[in-house]
Amino acid sequence: MNHPQPLIGIWWDNGSKIVAFHHLPDEDDVQAGFCDSDYAHNDFWPEAGMQLGLDASAEYFDVPRGRVLWSPARQISVIYHGNATPQPRLQQIAETFQLDKWTAQTDIHYMIGDAVDDFFDD
Repeated sequence: MNHPQPLIGIWWDNGSKIVAFHHLPDEDDVQAGFCDSDYAHNDFWPEAGMQLGLDASAEYFDVPRGRVLWSPARQISVIYHGNATPQPRLQQIAETFQLDKWTAQTDIHYMIGDAVDDFFDD
């Protein structure tokens, strides 16, 4: 069976809707063995917030978010996410990005809520 090419990019997931901005990887996207999009969450937030039905006072880091990378050498994708993304939602994110073979990794950069505060307490 021929699978579609995995996509790379960024996403938000409010638990009921996934908003993703993605594209096909190419050799210009390779950094340290992974294809990574140069899309930034803060740049895409106005559109993502609107798609999620949020008002202008909402911040891009208030909604669970993450990033998807692709390893051409290993033929596997990595979904980076925070503390608020459960396994069933990771599967849906994988489908959104056309991922066949993937792994998920928690990244401090994508933590939200009290988990973020724990890192900055004295």
